[in-house]
Amino acid sequence: MTPRPRSNDKVVPISIGIPSSLMIRLENILDFHHSRSRWVCDAIKTKLTYVKEQKKLAKTFDYNSIPTKYLIGMLHARHIIEDDTFTLLMKQAEETVEQQ
Repeated sequence: MTPRPRSNDKVVPISIGIPSSLMIRLENILDFHHSRSRWVCDAIKTKLTYVKEQKKLAKTFDYNSIPTKYLIGMLHARHIIEDDTFTLLMKQAEETVEQQ
């Protein structure tokens, strides 16, 4: 029987503190066949992939693709602009579209 090949990615033991309620929830889904370390590693990998995708999406998002009226509506819905400013901007946006 040949020995298992050594991994290039060494396992580094870490100690982290988590709330006991979170630990109980984790223990409730793992049985004695499952590795807590592997589960946590998989969760970290999933989160890192998500963060990477979000950064990529933020870099590739084209703000120019959002219609002007939609942007004005968003500002109004978030109470960034008042009703009178909203009305004025929507009128100007309609005039701009008509001129094009």
